[in-house]
Amino acid sequence: MKKLIVILFLASLTLAGYSQSPFSGFFKPVTSGSFYVKTKDMTPGSENVWLFRPAISVSAIKLTYEKDTKQWNSASFTSAGFGLGFQHYVDNGGTIYNNVGFNLLLLYTAVPTEQTEAGISLAATISALKFLDFGAGYDFAQKQFFGLMGIKYNF
Repeated sequence: MKKLIVILFLASLTLAGYSQSPFSGFFKPVTSGSFYVKTKDMTPGSENVWLFRPAISVSAIKLTYEKDTKQWNSASFTSAGFGLGFQHYVDNGGTIYNNVGFNLLLLYTAVPTEQTEAGISLAATISALKFLDFGAGYDFAQKQFFGLMGIKYNF
């Protein structure tokens, strides 16, 4: 419990160091205005910014390790869900581009070709090049860890 309090305290100090809130415009598209420091003359603040954004994810491939056969199994399109992302945006000559980010996702079991029991998974992923998503998670229904490769969209 003490470690959690220390981590939250350090995270709050990090967030307090921003000139504007990383939650600013949470439900709005990222625009070039996100790169400006709030001053009278709206001078450019930086060429990049970290922002918290809502994320929607679809797992393209879910990798699980089978202990009995000692092999990796893969399943496609087995879950979809939403979460919170901490994304890095750069201003590339007036075009806003999300080059890297971190996501915490809540995924629901959703196999389109068969009827399955409802299940929930928690996953942490790293996103790159705007849409690619790689990470790991834990499936509470199957009680096992998994690797995850998929696509993600941050608003």
